Amino acid sequence: MIARKLVWFGLLLSLTLWGCGYQMAGRGVTQLPPHLRTISIPVFENISAEPTIQRPFTETLRRAFITDGRLRLVNDKSGADLVMTGTLTKYWIRAVAFNQFDIATEYWVYLEADVLVKDQVKNKTYLKQKLKTRWDYQADVVVTTSEIARQEALIQTYRVLSQRLVSLVNDKF
Repeated sequence: MIARKLVWFGLLLSLTLWGCGYQMAGRGVTQLPPHLRTISIPVFENISAEPTIQRPFTETLRRAFITDGRLRLVNDKSGADLVMTGTLTKYWIRAVAFNQFDIATEYWVYLEADVLVKDQVKNKTYLKQKLKTRWDYQADVVVTTSEIARQEALIQTYRVLSQRLVSLVNDKF
């Protein structure tokens, strides 16, 4: 009797998951043309006021495409169907909340990038986009705690921009 209930439960669970559209990452429907299967992402340029952010951003972007799985990341630009290049153009911090002593307690971190994706198979521009995002963080009286919070906010901006680029390239939205 218990075995029969387990079988029915397993069947019901399978049908529920199948019916709700659950699927593995990278297996979804894509708007990519069939000739596009690989992407190369060289390290972005950085002309912003914050030095050395280009490498961690580029690594986050590469990981986002690997995790998504609809395009295979390749190192060699000449062997890729798509090549994504970009420039981190602006980075700034803005105080947005203050305490009763006019000391900033919350900041926004902004990051802006210009991105170009080239379809090397058809030798044309696939995507050209200017992107901007922000993330907030709480300041602390301890400088190191505030710096850690700023760094974490910056990492979140990398993730947001990366997910947006994955969506723009794969789904065109």
